Amino acid sequence: MSNNLRKHIVSDKVKWIVIFVIALALIGAVITLFVKLDRQTTVTEIGAEAYVIGGLDESGAALEGNDSIVTRSAFTVNGLKVSIAEDANVTYALYFYDVDGEFISATEALAEDFDGTVPENADTAKIVITPTDDEDGVSLTEVLGYAGQVVVTVNR
Repeated sequence: MSNNLRKHIVSDKVKWIVIFVIALALIGAVITLFVKLDRQTTVTEIGAEAYVIGGLDESGAALEGNDSIVTRSAFTVNGLKVSIAEDANVTYALYFYDVDGEFISATEALAEDFDGTVPENADTAKIVITPTDDEDGVSLTEVLGYAGQVVVTVNR
């Protein structure tokens, strides 16, 4: 083989190796981008296990009693949406807190879906679900039923 032919073959191999490495890097970058975007827009539903019997007072502090159920801990307001079943026999109120956990404000009792605006400096929220026709108070067995009538979703 001539020297020129050998140089040409080596040059072609180097070009193909470089193209292959660039293609692999590009595929890796695209996959990484999709994974990062997917993590940012994961929608999480707050399940019935997140609720306990109790409530919140007008200052957002825990209130003992069995007239309602409340989320154990605050959840992010990022992408907050609340939908209520059409035949629901509950109302709900949202309580908003800042980054430091200080109470900001609360909504009135709502009986329709919430896709509204949260206070500008709100970071987290809690939800209180109150039955409209439960004279004897909420029992442990009723928590799942009441929580199931209100679907809370957030982005995590």
